[in-house]
Amino acid sequence: MNLDTEQRIFLQYFNTPTETVFFQEPRFFDGLRKAFIFKNDENIETSSKLAEKKNTVFYSRRSLSLPRQGSPIHGSAAAEVNNKAVERWMDEARQNYEQECMTTLQCKSIAGELNQKVTHMAACATTIVRGILSHSRCIEMEYRSLNSEPRHIEPLVQSLAGNIVDFLKTHTLEISSKVLKLCDDVRLSKSDDALRLVSLLYAHWENVREDILVREVKQMVDKLEDPTSELDLRATVTGITSIALRNEELIELFTKADIIPILLILCEKCEGSSLRSLILRALSTMCCNSTAVRQFEKFSGVQIVADTLEEDSRPEPERSEAVALLAQVTAPWLEDNHSVKGLQDYSRKLVKSLTKFASTTRCCQNLLLCAAALANLSTMDPKSVKYMMHAKTAKTLLEVVKSRGPRVSVYLLEQVATLVANMSSLDAARKQLTDVGAPTVLLCFLKASFGGEDVERRLQQKSIIALSRLCGEKEAAGQVVELGGVEKLVRMCRERNERHDSDAVLVAALATLRKIADSCGAEVLSAQDAQELVEPKLLDSFLAYSTQNESYV
Repeated sequence: MNLDTEQRIFLQYFNTPTETVFFQEPRFFDGLRKAFIFKNDENIETSSKLAEKKNTVFYSRRSLSLPRQGSPIHGSAAAEVNNKAVERWMDEARQNYEQECMTTLQCKSIAGELNQKVTHMAACATTIVRGILSHSRCIEMEYRSLNSEPRHIEPLVQSLAGNIVDFLKTHTLEISSKVLKLCDDVRLSKSDDALRLVSLLYAHWENVREDILVREVKQMVDKLEDPTSELDLRATVTGITSIALRNEELIELFTKADIIPILLILCEKCEGSSLRSLILRALSTMCCNSTAVRQFEKFSGVQIVADTLEEDSRPEPERSEAVALLAQVTAPWLEDNHSVKGLQDYSRKLVKSLTKFASTTRCCQNLLLCAAALANLSTMDPKSVKYMMHAKTAKTLLEVVKSRGPRVSVYLLEQVATLVANMSSLDAARKQLTDVGAPTVLLCFLKASFGGEDVERRLQQKSIIALSRLCGEKEAAGQVVELGGVEKLVRMCRERNERHDSDAVLVAALATLRKIADSCGAEVLSAQDAQELVEPKLLDSFLAYSTQNESYV
């Protein structure tokens, strides 16, 4: 077989035996020529250069095994090619991919994997505390059962003492001699003495358990101040929120450990929106008592919430958590929480942001949170009503409620009725509320039935109070008369089940009828034969239909 120079060099480069080549196929070398762009003689490399390349490839491959010996991985010599065409082909080859590979990558949920990892780390971070609480419940149940089963007092006492000792061995470094002596006395005592001794042992256990929980809570709060990574911070915040929601007794311990200012500082420093959402949710969980709210207001919590809601660039989940936090710290059911420092300073900004958020969100939960925050704001800061008038807050909420249709949440209606009732206490706001059809909406609230007696009672009370205030306006009274509201009000006065046996609703209904009679004339009541509801004094009408006006023999 006669080989020309080019063919010999090519076979030598690829270390290919000449017997394996079908030289009768000229397309074999033609294809190789085209692949490696052998255009003319100057592109043909000499044997010495080929040998040098082989050595380079050998050493580059050999270097791949060096990391096992602590040596770095060197780049492959294949990247150092002088031929521009080959370089371009190699660049294009790096960007080629199979469609199946791309589809597989798109199917992998990175966020889902992150959430699973955070959940797992959060569970690990709270394992000790959850174990302490679970063991504590068992001990508490055994202690309560001592009084309910006096016949089996001795085995129950022995079991309780053993359970307490197991708890102390698990969660403390050493057991005091006093506790060991108490346990011995319990084992040797009779039933009369056993109850007294086990009560002393139980009291000592409660003190020890409190100290252990304080220690563990402090360690979790310390992790917030010095997290090892963002993932660690996410897991810690998630774990704290989860365990506090399930065990309210821990919230006081977290508050004493100064978790509120730490969370507020983290909320300001963190850049990720999802992480800030977790922190805001943790704050909402912790701010369920006046002590936590006092810390919240002390460290500019209201300002952080106002700034978060004001920025439209913030994602909706983050703003939703901020609204929930505001609704929580202004909630009327919190004891000794009649005002929040800084609320008046940011009232205008909050009203504007909440009204805009309520008009743009499509989420029913976000709408309910906005309505609750606005209602609480109007209760805690009456001056905010002026800002609500300027922002047309009532009109926005009423339009949104109407757009939701008949399946709207009764809790949303309750918050809207509360807001209208608070706004209607201001003379300047009544005209605006009447113009946007608030009396008509309130009358619909009174006629609706939702199947829940407690929430219906609250909705009825707020609606009738708002209606009694608005009907001082002649136009508002006219709207009620046109829609047949007088008949509904008369039934609420005469029939106790129509007002859920509420005397407060009776007073408001009587006041509303009197205002309607003053504005539209007493003849509007003649069809209902209800003159006795407006002609005598209000007190006489109240005593005639009140639930308290009953005689007992």
